[in-house]
Amino acid sequence: MTSFELAVRTLYWFYVYSMLGWGLEVVYAAVKERQLVNRGFLCGPVCPIYGCGMVVLLYAVQFLTAQGGEPGLITVFLVGMLLTTTLELVGGWALFRLYHIRWWDYSHLKWNLGGYICPQFSLLWGLGSVVMVKLIHPLLAHTGNRLPLRIVAPLDAVITVFFLVDLGASTAAAIGLNRRLREIDELRAKLRLTSDRLTTLLGTGAMTADTLLDEQKLQLALAKLEGRENAAELRGELTARADALRGKLRELQRDSLGARRLLRAFPRMQSPHYTETLAATRTALAHLRRLAETAKKAAREAAESAADKLRRD
Repeated sequence: MTSFELAVRTLYWFYVYSMLGWGLEVVYAAVKERQLVNRGFLCGPVCPIYGCGMVVLLYAVQFLTAQGGEPGLITVFLVGMLLTTTLELVGGWALFRLYHIRWWDYSHLKWNLGGYICPQFSLLWGLGSVVMVKLIHPLLAHTGNRLPLRIVAPLDAVITVFFLVDLGASTAAAIGLNRRLREIDELRAKLRLTSDRLTTLLGTGAMTADTLLDEQKLQLALAKLEGRENAAELRGELTARADALRGKLRELQRDSLGARRLLRAFPRMQSPHYTETLAATRTALAHLRRLAETAKKAAREAAESAADKLRRD
């Protein structure tokens, strides 16, 4: 096999297992969270870490076979567990260094290492390696290795173009998410100061996030300012800052292929610099989604009521 053919075949299996890994993540999320979520850093149906892990594992098994025959189940288990766990550790650390965000976090599990890896998942990776090497790959290789180079090479080229475009767009989305978290954090800090002034002035409890994000609740709360000193200034300041925060959150909410998708794809994502803001942002987005659904329901009911009235008339 020439170097070119080796590279083409390697790239082919990288994409095959990246897509299979993505499918596995989607099924896992659907079973666990009971909803379909595009899991993975990229927009497309690929999880490169699975492709890298499987390609490295296949070469490791090939090397062991050349040294002393086909490795047994225990050898594949141990080698697979070691390689995939190392890849998960290096990949998680590299993504954190690049984007300052932890895309997955095992801190809630015992004996984890920095939240990047844990023995529970390492054992699963080992078992998965045995299944893939001994059962799945032989079945796929029976057809995949027979595909002529004139088909595999153009296929690799086309997928690589989409992959690189996707990688660029997803990288921009990750950078944008970090920037938006910083902006939201700054707005929340300013809004908290104004809210605290209002709380001191009225002698009431602190305003909740629901009140600040719901226009009607906010106006009802501000109505209590009538007749107070500096009421107009405080009303304008609080309204402007609440509007700015709602605007940033709605921008994030509309970004279905960018930052919002990443938030859904990585439910255990952590941001060391904006831990509280990230949690608050998730809660606020859920609240805004409920408000939008309530508004749509009210509009639909109003339209149906008006239609019924017209029919009666």
